Amino acid sequence: MAIHDRVSERYYGLVNSVESHESTRARVHWICRSVTGQTVLDVGCSQGITAILLAREGLRVTGIDLEEKSIQYARQELAKESVSVRAKAQFKLMDITDWKGKGSFDSIILGEILEHFARPETLLEHAHRLLVDDGTLVVTVPYGYHPFYDHKQTFYAGNLAVCLNPYFEIQKVELQHKYLCCVARKRSHLKRGGLPDAPSLMAWMQFDCRQFALLEQQHQQAMERRKKSLDQLSEQLKTLRKEKAEASQGG
Repeated sequence: MAIHDRVSERYYGLVNSVESHESTRARVHWICRSVTGQTVLDVGCSQGITAILLAREGLRVTGIDLEEKSIQYARQELAKESVSVRAKAQFKLMDITDWKGKGSFDSIILGEILEHFARPETLLEHAHRLLVDDGTLVVTVPYGYHPFYDHKQTFYAGNLAVCLNPYFEIQKVELQHKYLCCVARKRSHLKRGGLPDAPSLMAWMQFDCRQFALLEQQHQQAMERRKKSLDQLSEQLKTLRKEKAEASQGG
């Protein structure tokens, strides 16, 4: 079953809720701010909005995806752009494992990709190979459990950091609308089997603790709102039943 992610349509507010539009825009803009250099590979580019935005800013961007409909949509959107933007962006129907060579890009984007891999190290190895020395990896993943049929991983700050650590040195981790967003630098040598240092692990644990506390507060507030609403409906039902009974007696 195809995934058919509709990120460009959400970005422009054509599908889903206002909250989804805002979340998508915030995440796409964060990615655009986080890339470095002049050449970018957007892996799993979907409908191509991030690549097009970066091309508008003068970067040379290649978007790749396995979904033919997504690539077709991205190419149609690119065709609407100016000549200079069209010259800086391209979209290909291909897998990153098919890209030959190494050191081809200043930045690589993995936007909501890692959670779809049972073995994300396969993808990370290829990203490491294709980045220039000290190149930038930009990663976004859903934060915590997300009920989607193709999600094979659930990520928090700690286990995302451990996953990336053999290949990349993490520079920044933050949360954008329930999505974990990370910027990392390519390691000069793979750190096979090496765990992050204790201060880094502590920082990521503290990050998760803060976010869990906030999520629990939000959950508790939502439960209280639902209880208040249920109590109000219960009182309304009692009133209606009483009025109905009085009307029956009066008849």
